[in-house]
Amino acid sequence: MKLTRLFFAIAMVFVFSSCGNDPNQLSLINSKSFHETQIQLQLQPVEPLLALDSLSGDSVLKAEQHFVTDQLDELLSMTENIRKSGSDSIWISLLQKWNDFNTIIASQPNSSTHKLFPEAIQKWVELNIALVKLSGEVRFGDAIGKIISGTENIFIPEKLLKSAFYTHVDDKIFINLIGSSSIEYQHTTGGNVKFIQETNYPEGDVMTLKSECSDKRFVEIFIRIPSWAINPTVTYGNVKYVARPGEYCQISRKWKTGDEIRVALKN
Repeated sequence: MKLTRLFFAIAMVFVFSSCGNDPNQLSLINSKSFHETQIQLQLQPVEPLLALDSLSGDSVLKAEQHFVTDQLDELLSMTENIRKSGSDSIWISLLQKWNDFNTIIASQPNSSTHKLFPEAIQKWVELNIALVKLSGEVRFGDAIGKIISGTENIFIPEKLLKSAFYTHVDDKIFINLIGSSSIEYQHTTGGNVKFIQETNYPEGDVMTLKSECSDKRFVEIFIRIPSWAINPTVTYGNVKYVARPGEYCQISRKWKTGDEIRVALKN
């Protein structure tokens, strides 16, 4: 009887282990955006491209783009449904459709405007912001990063980008995007905390995260390490944190003014 229980326990361990390794497994984080006034971005100004409705005389192209935006609206609706219900079946269905869109965008050599009009691109960004907040998965942050750093003449409203750069669950802060920026907020125990990204990304692959605090405050920082990173490192002096491509690097510590974390995405 004891032997039977032992085998059963071992079998259950394998079952749960395999579930944990399933890339399609739903894991709800539900982080929230900070108020836009709490975030500062150093962005190069980009002029908006023509709106979809300005396309005159090309009814076929307009119909195609309206179809794409309708599909993305459906995915946004599914995301909200998952947030409320935690449905695994809807999640799996959403991922299948998301993968199809991601493949289309990844197949375009230089600019996402080759096949998708700016409104569709913006809708795609909105979807991935919702998904990265929902799940805390790197793939969705990667999709946003590809749009804002790898394409030309794509206008994404600053307010929308601010909703994605930093998100949080209380004093857990997720750095979803790498770029010169800062976040300042009031800690749950009181006192102001500020984190500053200093980087020339995407031209370079190094980011320094600095902190400014009214006093020592415990904050858990989760830094997105892109899937394309090569031998990434995250260090504080001689201390090395676990940094793997396609995962968030967790830094849990009491922060004080002057603390600096160095993030190198390629080594």
